[in-house]
Amino acid sequence: MLVVILFSIVIFTGPVSYLLTSKPLWDYSKSRKALWIFRRVLVSIFSIIGIAISLRGFVFTEIPAGPKIVALAGVALNVFALKREYFREK
Repeated sequence: MLVVILFSIVIFTGPVSYLLTSKPLWDYSKSRKALWIFRRVLVSIFSIIGIAISLRGFVFTEIPAGPKIVALAGVALNVFALKREYFREK
């Protein structure tokens, strides 16, 4: 059960962070300071947790290649979401 929970975190943190950094949400939250800060903190927390669990739990352990590829895709999507959040071209 714990593995299912951890793997779900790895799979879903990347897309959630990516959606939170989408252009419509970015523009909408930009006009409201509290929402802007909340969204930014949420993206940061989701991405850091997803990257940490992916690297610690799935990439650097002895498991089959399939889950490792999914974990690496989760890391890549989380890193991309962080890049989009903090280094976006205006």
